[in-house]
Order: sequence, then structure tokens, then C-alpha cells
Amino acid sequence: MVTRSWELRSGNTALGTLSLIDIDQPWFRCRFSPGEGWEQVRDLFERQAEAVDAEDQERMIGAIGAVRNLSLQLYPQEGDEAITPVIIQIRGTEANFRY
Repeated sequence: MVTRSWELRSGNTALGTLSLIDIDQPWFRCRFSPGEGWEQVRDLFERQAEAVDAEDQERMIGAIGAVRNLSLQLYPQEGDEAITPVIIQIRGTEANFRY
């Protein structure tokens, strides 16, 4: 079985690689490996996770908006078209996204 994986980019900056573990519609569950630009955005994803865990709607809106402002794209390593995630969450070595 071929493992599907994507390079996560913000503009020309590679933030990391997502390797598919499972599809739990509508979520794609992945393993995350940080890339060269990860440290520049890590705190945004940590704030998003903290807001979700706290179930704080106001903080979630701001944190999700900050991640969306990164204009993220997922580039399949198999050569298909890039994906624009509707929402993406990264917690340590785990990532989930929807598109």
C-alpha cells in the first residue's frame, strides 16, 4: 500500500510533512514531521489547540483565524493538485485536516 503524504507550506516556506494514518470522514488523520519553517508558526497551532481544549469559542475563532491567515497549502508528494485545507490542527506529531 502506498502511503499518502503532503508537504505543508505557507507561501514558499515548508512547514512540515503530513503522512496519512487514517481517514475518518471528514477528517484526514496524519503523522506530522516538522519542516524548516515550523518554529515560526508553532505557537499559532499551540494556541489553537489550547482554545479547542478549553472549549472557548471566542479564543477558538481568533486562533483558527490566525492559522487560516497563513494561507496554507498541502502539496501531495504523489504529484496531484495542491489542497487548501478548510481547517488544520497540529498537536505534536499528530495532525488532522479537512478540505
